[in-house]
Amino acid sequence: MYVAAAEAVVLVHFAWIVFVVTGAVWLRRHSRWRLVHLLTVIYSVGIETFRWICPMTYLEQALWRRAGEEAYREAFLTHYLEKLIYAPVPQWLLVLLTVTVLAVTLVLYWKPASD
Repeated sequence: MYVAAAEAVVLVHFAWIVFVVTGAVWLRRHSRWRLVHLLTVIYSVGIETFRWICPMTYLEQALWRRAGEEAYREAFLTHYLEKLIYAPVPQWLLVLLTVTVLAVTLVLYWKPASD
């Protein structure tokens, strides 16, 4: 049960990241959701810039431990990106990518969507 819960948290965490990265493209014409997306991007910039740990990371790690598995110690993105691309991901790159997502989001929201 704890393994399934931990894996579900991983999926939700990845979905969150996809929403942060691509939400501006999906939500340009939905003004009610723009603020929600913009706040998630700003929150993500804060997490990466100040090296905060996302609450979903704590939850996932706790679930892995309850399942009898070893929990990772680094940040969620660092842990899973390293597994995906087999290379260390420096913190400065994560911050740069997150700030870039914020900049693109602001540009997309500032510029009116063409019909």
